[in-house]
Amino acid sequence: MKYLTILLKKSANIKSQYDYIIVGQGLAGTILHFHLWERRKNVLVIDNNHKKSSSLVAAGMYNPIVFKHVTKGYNVDNYSPYLGPFYKRLEKLLNTQFDFPINILRFFKTIEQQNDFFSKTEEDGFSQYLVSESKSEVNELPVKNEIGFGEITETGWVNTVELLHKYRGFLESKKLILNEKLEFGSLSLNEVKANYKGITADKIIFCEGAQMKENPYFKYLPLVPTKGELFTIKAKDLEVDKILNKGFFCLPLGDNLYRVGATFDRKNLSYETTEEGKQDLRERIESLITCDYEIVDHQAGIRPTVSDRRPIIGVHYKHEALGLFNGLGTKGVLIAPWLANHYCDFLEGKSEIAPEYNLQRVKKGRPE
Repeated sequence: MKYLTILLKKSANIKSQYDYIIVGQGLAGTILHFHLWERRKNVLVIDNNHKKSSSLVAAGMYNPIVFKHVTKGYNVDNYSPYLGPFYKRLEKLLNTQFDFPINILRFFKTIEQQNDFFSKTEEDGFSQYLVSESKSEVNELPVKNEIGFGEITETGWVNTVELLHKYRGFLESKKLILNEKLEFGSLSLNEVKANYKGITADKIIFCEGAQMKENPYFKYLPLVPTKGELFTIKAKDLEVDKILNKGFFCLPLGDNLYRVGATFDRKNLSYETTEEGKQDLRERIESLITCDYEIVDHQAGIRPTVSDRRPIIGVHYKHEALGLFNGLGTKGVLIAPWLANHYCDFLEGKSEIAPEYNLQRVKKGRPE
């Protein structure tokens, strides 16, 4: 066994000691690793290039507004200003653009929705997000616009597939990734260190998304995985340069391609697309656009949503060497950058984790 461990480390050019080990290179693990890299920490990632990661099939949108009651998302006044500068730093490192700021046009289904939206444009704290008089030309578009629309700023999307692909290349170039699925039987812990196949670290931090349900240390946490299905469509006559929203989104990707979604399903948690999802997405599209379209791709992913809709970050209640950064749900692109910085401050002893995010808030179900 000792010989095999040495052989493994030698073949992968892996060192024997790191400040941290991160398990999972989805959006959460990637953004956390980059923050630690900026702080000059030596961090190894363990990831087996899981093709069904929710980050790889997500639309990657960020939006400060919750449309249901036209309110600002929780803590968005911290998340939103941090987002743009962070992604610019990451784009500079990877020499690639993957953050695309683009406004949202919210089409109203009822007069009440319209009134709620425009009344909020007059309230303090909303003016930087809601446009009181949109100049967007909608009448010429092949869309159903019976009641009108409102426009939202400081929104956009991140090409998460490109981001994760480029960052994986960066990790490989720095010999900072071990391409395998973590074997819990090979993980040992003491009061201050974690050891995995002869590799030691101050903490091993799990960023596994929905896979956390299979983690023996954290499976008691209230993760409520939610399946989402998406279309990529081609619509030559749509010709829109903003995100359209009418209880679902239609996101322009360029070359007449649009990402459309998403469905929500808490019962069927397979990674396979369904006929029900396909029909649901078709009905949504046809409730808004009037031009012909072609389905180019149909994908499904599992979102790591928490029952109280707050992320779960912190350190295990019993094992100081076990960390967690998870539960980003549907807003990972928006909240992960600020939250990762907050978590890094905690790891360096500069601050405590805010109670609403701290995994210690969950006591129910803890094993003895």
